[in-house]
Amino acid sequence: RKMADFGNLIALAARDRAPFRLTHYAQDLAALFHQFYTNCHVLTEDASVQTARLALCDATRIVLALTLTLLGVSAPQKM
Repeated sequence: RKMADFGNLIALAARDRAPFRLTHYAQDLAALFHQFYTNCHVLTEDASVQTARLALCDATRIVLALTLTLLGVSAPQKM
């Protein structure tokens, strides 16, 4: 749900010239993803659940990378 706010967030940050909104968003999204990753097994026996969770992980990676790019910060390829 947090990623659904990304487009509006960019518009607001640009309109208000408030890049801090992007940093707060990145921190919030990372914290939410950490909670998800801690509480949910991504690799499971159920193929449909696994596919959905892998897609969520990839979408989070993309949104965080875009947010960091907008802030002028490089995103690591591997952790």
